[in-house]
Amino acid sequence: MGDFSRKLIGRNVKAIRKVLGLSQLSFSILTGISKASIINIESGKKGYNLNLLDNIIAFSRYSLNDLSNPEFIPENDLRELLTKIYKSHPTYFKILNHTPEIVYAIINKLLKDEFFDRPKEINNIKKYFEQFGWFYKGPSISNALKRMPDLVEINKHPSKKNTNIYLKK
Repeated sequence: MGDFSRKLIGRNVKAIRKVLGLSQLSFSILTGISKASIINIESGKKGYNLNLLDNIIAFSRYSLNDLSNPEFIPENDLRELLTKIYKSHPTYFKILNHTPEIVYAIINKLLKDEFFDRPKEINNIKKYFEQFGWFYKGPSISNALKRMPDLVEINKHPSKKNTNIYLKK
């Protein structure tokens, strides 16, 4: 397999993992592949066995054609779909139901909800996530939102010093 193909497959595997909101470690557990191999696959490096892709294909339900397609975009609701598929598999279900990475929570829940159409303080956003059983620290939410200037507007609170308000753009 050429470097271009490896990089493309690596990019698409990483996209699947990111859409799932999983760390490389959690994704490695679900696919039965070592974390080091996940890192190699995602980076497009040589040195991993192509049979490892079979594990990713089996878990994610995407084909090799999907993984090698330059136009590939994983479904946004993939986490919910796989949670339903693996509901009878305790380990998979537990990982897929575990608190996702904060970026996943913001992009796939907060930004898609009317809740965020009006300005919110971090404590409001923190409580919003808690309704899903997801517990994030305020600074983690704030830092993640600050890294999304194209998606989130940040303003100083009109009456509270040292407080920001956040709003979906």
